[in-house]
Amino acid sequence: MVVLARRDTCTHVVVGAHDAPHTSERPKPKETREERSLPLLPIRDTVQFPHAVLPLTVGPESSVQLINSLGKDKTIIVLAQREARVDSPQPSDLYTVGTLAVVHKVIKMPNQSLFVFAEGLERVKLTEFTQLTPFMRAEGVTIAESIPTKSAEIEALQRNVLTLFQQIVAGSPTISDELSTVAMKHRDGLVDFIASSLPSLSTADKQDMLETTDANVRLEKINQLLAKELCPLAR
Repeated sequence: MVVLARRDTCTHVVVGAHDAPHTSERPKPKETREERSLPLLPIRDTVQFPHAVLPLTVGPESSVQLINSLGKDKTIIVLAQREARVDSPQPSDLYTVGTLAVVHKVIKMPNQSLFVFAEGLERVKLTEFTQLTPFMRAEGVTIAESIPTKSAEIEALQRNVLTLFQQIVAGSPTISDELSTVAMKHRDGLVDFIASSLPSLSTADKQDMLETTDANVRLEKINQLLAKELCPLAR
């Protein structure tokens, strides 16, 4: 069932699946084993997504060592912490699904911390920790990108999600208006881009979106979250 929000109102229209026939079965994501042991960067209060560049402040000594150890291959695994208050996270303090990412730019700050720009590439599910000190390394399986099925209902849902996001951006004093234009270019990765761009989404909601491998289900979830964001009375 899809909830569509009309522009400039909190009235919702409920569209049943029978109103628009599906033309194909939902895609099944494939997993590919990442043979290399990669550096693992824990992050707090946010989630790294594919299709998005995330600016990160890297402060813990182990994480600074990780970034400084990178050579020509700047591929890492970015994983969110379950509890932001944990200063020295262990494997049990981290979620098991993260994002394969590449570090594009590193800026050294006066307080010895680093400001890092990491671009998310693919979802990855951890299978084994291969190193814990001086920083963590791990192996995992990458989850191939799932593309929404082609149907009238899904296309309508994609348009609705984009419209809701653009309304939220237009009404927010803290979100750049440019994100509305950029979102239009992320048709396949629209949900990941939106989830990464909204600071109001909780880490738990973002992690749930990352762990949802079915692209159609992701669309439905972000549609519900955007509707609640735009219309607080719908909560």
